[in-house]
Amino acid sequence: MKFIYVDESGGRDQGDVFTMCGLMVDAYKLRKKTADFDQKLKALFDKHPDIRTDLKTIRFINGKGAWRAVDAEERKNYLTEICRLAVENGGKIFGIGLSFDAFDQAAAAGHGQPFRTNYWLSSAVFTSCLVQKKMQGVSNHKGLTVVIMDDNKREMPNLSDALYQGDPWFDGLYQIQGKKRGKTVWIDRKETDRFDHIINTAFAIKSDHSSLIQVADAICYVYRRHLELNAVDEEWAGEQDYYAGLVEILEQNQEKLGRSPNEACVQFFNQAKHPEWNL
Repeated sequence: MKFIYVDESGGRDQGDVFTMCGLMVDAYKLRKKTADFDQKLKALFDKHPDIRTDLKTIRFINGKGAWRAVDAEERKNYLTEICRLAVENGGKIFGIGLSFDAFDQAAAAGHGQPFRTNYWLSSAVFTSCLVQKKMQGVSNHKGLTVVIMDDNKREMPNLSDALYQGDPWFDGLYQIQGKKRGKTVWIDRKETDRFDHIINTAFAIKSDHSSLIQVADAICYVYRRHLELNAVDEEWAGEQDYYAGLVEILEQNQEKLGRSPNEACVQFFNQAKHPEWNL
């Protein structure tokens, strides 16, 4: 069994980039992984006892509020360590980076998407499709995954419904190939095997109750800022190279969509993704 902790970064009022990413951990490694991050967060707060909050990466790395008192190099080194620890011992990253402009164009293009113009829900289901695609290839029935999201009271019921209902529109994102009369074809999915490697529904948790959600927040912001810096100026010298280096650490364990049929769902996300995001 696997657990994936998912968060997001960005909004229409914050720029053109939205990212949603999840960190997947094996069940038998979960206790150790959680303890490692708990210890690292505790060490940070013990060193700076006047700061008591969960790790909101956008404020932390940019020295906002109380974080201004922490040296910039210490903050940069800490975020680098978080990224390295995330992908150690088989940690996998699933997710997507959207451009709001591209998403709006895709949403208006007539792809028939069931989430209409809901970018949060589209990203959450896409991430779940990546998980399904990866886990359905795991042997011995060990590919079941629990999806744990940073709490979003408005959207979580919609995500749970989407995973339970398994709209056929998403089939192409996790369809598999097989042989039929000697030819390789895409095998039609059935109602019984849609999202069958995800446990029933998605679960929500407050970010300050889980260090792994806070790590997912860090991963999301790293990718978001890396994409943003393709279009905006650096806020400090070396910022673009810094985030490029962090993405290089994460990319080695990021799961991609890979080979897929030319269905409406695949066309939509290819159009909606940020131009610099490798789907």
